Amino acid sequence: MTKEEFEARVDATIEFDVASVLALKPDNNKYLTYADAAMITTRVRAIFRNLLGQVPSQIEAACSLAEATLAPSTTERIKHIKAAVGVAGGAAGVAMVIGGIGLALGWGAGVISAVVAFFFGASVTGPIGWMVGGVAIATIAGYFAFSGDEATSTERFINALRQGVKGAIPQVWDQYQTKLVKIPSVGGEQKWLMPPSG
Repeated sequence: MTKEEFEARVDATIEFDVASVLALKPDNNKYLTYADAAMITTRVRAIFRNLLGQVPSQIEAACSLAEATLAPSTTERIKHIKAAVGVAGGAAGVAMVIGGIGLALGWGAGVISAVVAFFFGASVTGPIGWMVGGVAIATIAGYFAFSGDEATSTERFINALRQGVKGAIPQVWDQYQTKLVKIPSVGGEQKWLMPPSG
C-alpha cells in the first residue's frame, strides 16, 4: 500500500462513518451532534490503534480539534484544545494538522499562524503559556466556535476532521511506514479501513 492509497482509505472510512451516522437520523434532522462527533472520532482513533497499537499524536490532535468545532460550550472547546496541545503541541507534523483544519474552517493565514504559534509555545511553557486567566486559550477556542445552523456546523466538523487527518498522514506515514505498507489492498467495493467492532 502506498501513502496515497492509505490516505484515500482513511478518508473513505471517515466518509463512511459519517454517512452511517447520518443514515440513522430522520430526514428533518440530518446533522451531527457533539456526541456523534465523539463517536466518529473514536472510530478514527480505533483504526490507528488497531493498525499500529497506538494513536499517533498527530491523529489525536486532529480528532480533538475537530471535536472542538461541535463542542457545546467554550469550556468543552478549551478541554479539546488543551488535550490536543498536551499530546501534539511540539510534535512534528502538527502544523500541517492545524493548517488543514484552519483551511477547512475558513481561517486566514494570520489565524493559522497564530494557532500554530500557540501550540508550539504552549508545548514548551505548559499551562503558563496559556496566559494568565486563560486569555490566549479562550481566544483560540473562539476560532473553533460557530453560531450557525446545524447543517453548516456538521459540514465544518466533517471538513475539519478530514483535513486535519489528511494533514497528519504524511508524518504518520513517515513514522509507521513499515507497518502501514503491510495493509492488504482491497478489491471490490470496500475502500475503507474498519476498526474492530465492539
